[in-house]
Amino acid sequence: MSKKLKNGLLKIRDELLKEIGEGIKIQRDITGRDVGDFYDDVDIEKDRQMYHMLGEREREKIKAIDEALEKIEDNIYGRCEECDEKINKERLKILPFAKYCVNCQAEIEKRARHLGQSGEDIVVYKDVSINDIGILDE
Repeated sequence: MSKKLKNGLLKIRDELLKEIGEGIKIQRDITGRDVGDFYDDVDIEKDRQMYHMLGEREREKIKAIDEALEKIEDNIYGRCEECDEKINKERLKILPFAKYCVNCQAEIEKRARHLGQSGEDIVVYKDVSINDIGILDE
């Protein structure tokens, strides 16, 4: 399973790197346009900020994937970093680089909300799944 899992994580990582590269290219295209009126400038800045934010999220995903790959090598993949219990396989199918089990993740998010942290302080990963690859079906 670990070879198939590693390959799946590496595939996701490569796709994210491609997306970051495309985002950088788009950002360059946006900033290279001729400047128009005030509203054009606002639109350009908004687009630039959006691509920058997406790039940060993608970099966080890559970091999490790299950490998951290290855990595979260390034979500790799939264990919650908070309670050290096994993370449910269904959760790992949806989020293959999950650090926490569902209960601990919910508690972490609850504490963050209680402390008044903004939603940006909590990293949420969307549209990342290895269900189609079938890594954890063995």
